[in-house]
Amino acid sequence: MLGTKTELRVIAATLLAAVIVATPLVGASASTTPYPLTVQFLSEKFINGRTLDGFTAGTPDYGFTIEAMLQLKAGGKKLTDQLVAVKANLADSTVLSRSIVSNYAYDANKKVKPGLAGKFLVASVAIGVPNAPLRNSVVSDLKNAISGNGVIESAAGNSFDYAWAILGLAAAGQTKLANIAAVRLASLERPDGGFGMDQTGDTLKSSPDATGIALQALALAKRSGTNGQIAIEQKALVSASKYLRSTELSGNHWESWGDVDVNGTAYAAMGLKAAGANISSIQDWLKSQLAPAGGLMTPWSNGSGDTFATAQGYVALLGLSYLNLLPVKK
Repeated sequence: MLGTKTELRVIAATLLAAVIVATPLVGASASTTPYPLTVQFLSEKFINGRTLDGFTAGTPDYGFTIEAMLQLKAGGKKLTDQLVAVKANLADSTVLSRSIVSNYAYDANKKVKPGLAGKFLVASVAIGVPNAPLRNSVVSDLKNAISGNGVIESAAGNSFDYAWAILGLAAAGQTKLANIAAVRLASLERPDGGFGMDQTGDTLKSSPDATGIALQALALAKRSGTNGQIAIEQKALVSASKYLRSTELSGNHWESWGDVDVNGTAYAAMGLKAAGANISSIQDWLKSQLAPAGGLMTPWSNGSGDTFATAQGYVALLGLSYLNLLPVKK
């Protein structure tokens, strides 16, 4: 879980307060939206209707903000119609959009950050933002950051960076390079079959969240790979799924660092879903973690909903993965 929270620190995604707060279920009525209180809970956590605060009050966490937007998309929000944030931060219509994307997906030397760029692309495609020029620019820079054999030097073996870069490339139609990088991601699989955050000494242990995001990337890439690539990806999908099932507690959730890991459970569920597994028991467990006000509870939220768990957990609560939010190509 710490790996995911560390990786998700900066992204551009701002929501319009008047829409989110005044009409929390616009685009999906309470009678048809699954778990409407959860959608409302998450909507109302946006500070001034713009971003989710991070672990420090007053400091936006753009990574969780964009994932929250993906949850709201799954909850029936017509974001492109009703959120100024999409136009301001994920589109080409303002100077602000390019400024924020530059600060999010690029470092101080204007070099692209592959994982974060990939997340920007996934969000743009999933939400359906009309930002082709900006998106194409990010795609071009992301492609240049990946070597011909799929190595992402700046990622230093970070499973999240590889996975989000692959998801972004595949979502943007760059399936050839996505599969080359996916084969490289498969090589990062640990001896136990799972994936961990990166290759540093204190993060070599596999985790449910890293494995879950890797499974989603491998599953999406596998749809368009060559026979050889598909074989490698499928082998990794099987072994990573086995890792998750072997570490699953009571057949429905995971722990990390000695505590129930709601975020990790959500990521693991989405990964298993993407790999074709039945995740109904995990859905039931996530449902059992819903607070009366609709948010997902964590061990440290004192019986109330936790913003960050809900910002990553609603899609899994529905029995879906992030792949289900991407348009199906005909």
